[in-house]
Amino acid sequence: MSKQRGSIQSWAAGKKTVLCTGTTAMDYMSVVRRFPAAGADPCAQCLRGYWQRCGSASNNCTVLRRLGVQCEFFGMLSSLQMFRMLADDMRARGIVVENCPTCEQAPPFASVVLAKSPRTRNVINCRSAAFPHVSIEDFRRLDLSRYGWMHMPSMSFETTLAMVEDVAAFNAASHADKITVSLELSKDLPEMWPLVDYCDYVIFSKRLAREQGWPTPEIACSRIDERLRSRWGFNLKRPTVVFRWGDLGAGVLDESGAITLAPAFKPRKMVDSLGAGDTFTAAFIYAVYVRERSVPVAVEFANRLASHKCTKRGFDHVADILVAPVL
Repeated sequence: MSKQRGSIQSWAAGKKTVLCTGTTAMDYMSVVRRFPAAGADPCAQCLRGYWQRCGSASNNCTVLRRLGVQCEFFGMLSSLQMFRMLADDMRARGIVVENCPTCEQAPPFASVVLAKSPRTRNVINCRSAAFPHVSIEDFRRLDLSRYGWMHMPSMSFETTLAMVEDVAAFNAASHADKITVSLELSKDLPEMWPLVDYCDYVIFSKRLAREQGWPTPEIACSRIDERLRSRWGFNLKRPTVVFRWGDLGAGVLDESGAITLAPAFKPRKMVDSLGAGDTFTAAFIYAVYVRERSVPVAVEFANRLASHKCTKRGFDHVADILVAPVL
């Protein structure tokens, strides 16, 4: 079967594993008709409840696997009995977790109330400071030759810096395919900024832009461009920058400094936007790495897939957009 008419899986054939570093957690979801008023009986209004694996890196892996990409989650896992279902669910989906270290602390979780009328989402996060991140020692146990793309979040600066430095050293010494590095920054820009020097792609959040006082994606891209141009040093890598901006789409700053805006796609039906940003990131990686598309095409696809994700709950339907409709 030709590649153009092959399965979703065939597009990723021959591609090395995508590694997503970060956390996996648990969301406890409650769907209600209306958000409970003060003093009301919340049980009387609850239509359904369920738990859902979450965390950006965890969600990235889920979407990538649905798109047929071989991927690995690399983060701390809890060995507590009730949280082993997180690792079990990833294994069941074909996500590699065998290189993850474990601890005996409970991972982060959130209580999420989804109201139907009006359509709102209320999230209460519970993040334990005692729950650890992976260490550089854990990272150095990985066989870097297995990976073609690594996506990292803005967690511990010292650990992430050591990781990207190790990848840069591997790329410099390797005669085989280089590892592409993407970074996701959602907070603490001044502290995390030195990591940008080691990345091929940097995906910024709307939240970070708002923290910096940048009201639009165009202004946000121009401010990052100023920062990139003001760096000092030899052979500094200039990454492609993408600002996720929700219902406005995404701003793109390419390697030449040109700024473009990729408009969003309105969902046919808004059901669940939880994880839409993670879907965007995974779709961008898929389009650039697996399908070898240009950045403008990749961002358009990422916007389209993020919109499609919102039409149903969870992520199991995201790959439907790649399947031709029956005529």
